[in-house]
Amino acid sequence: MYKDPNQSLFIGQEQVILPSCHSTNQVAADLMAEGKAKDGLLVITNDQTAGKGQRGNSWESQPFQNLTFSLVLKPKFLPIQHQFDLTVITSLALVQSLEKLGLSEVSIKWPNDIFLDSRKLAGILIENTLRADLLESTIIGIGLNVNQSKFKTPAATSMRLETGQLFILDEVLAVLLSEFQHLYQELQSETSQHLRQRYLRYLHWMGQEHMFINNRTKTPFKGSIQGIDEYGKLQIAKDNGIVTFDFKEVAFLE
Repeated sequence: MYKDPNQSLFIGQEQVILPSCHSTNQVAADLMAEGKAKDGLLVITNDQTAGKGQRGNSWESQPFQNLTFSLVLKPKFLPIQHQFDLTVITSLALVQSLEKLGLSEVSIKWPNDIFLDSRKLAGILIENTLRADLLESTIIGIGLNVNQSKFKTPAATSMRLETGQLFILDEVLAVLLSEFQHLYQELQSETSQHLRQRYLRYLHWMGQEHMFINNRTKTPFKGSIQGIDEYGKLQIAKDNGIVTFDFKEVAFLE
């Protein structure tokens, strides 16, 4: 069982609202460096001009159309070896929120992209600061495509494109923060196994045979996703058994 030193923590109660910024994760990091970022701080902007994604990718977002924000947390209760649980609960918060808001067939493309069919709805960037064997702090950046109707890449989609309706950003944010709050409290008070099982139920291509590419050897292969190990690494079954891949070591071939 994890011990929660601050059960009253309310995610997003403290807010920094910016008309425009280059990256909410960078603003959050600067505030932390200055000692101005409280546990649970929300940094949000209507216009993120240089949003960061996984693997150094940029995040495309039109002003006033989407949610682009970062959360600052200080999860010192969480051992370093369990830091992937933050990816688990953030991904689940997005999926469960989207379901509550009327979208179905939403999945998590490992490790933390949110997909509907083969199109990306949301992305997550988590940056941790470690001290000894504990997490000193973490910044969770989220980009959720809400009302944007045109994208440069055909692989992207939005809540509006999928449902045909416009959403009020503040209402979507309220649902998402509420879901995250509940999941974070679960993580603080219980073992993470049930959360990981829920994550696996939403995992894109889980148990299905597809083509991948091994980024270490640059060779394509056929396999099926079996799950994740205790560190969050992806487990794929091949002809010669189950192979485990770390982040950036494997890519999905659509």
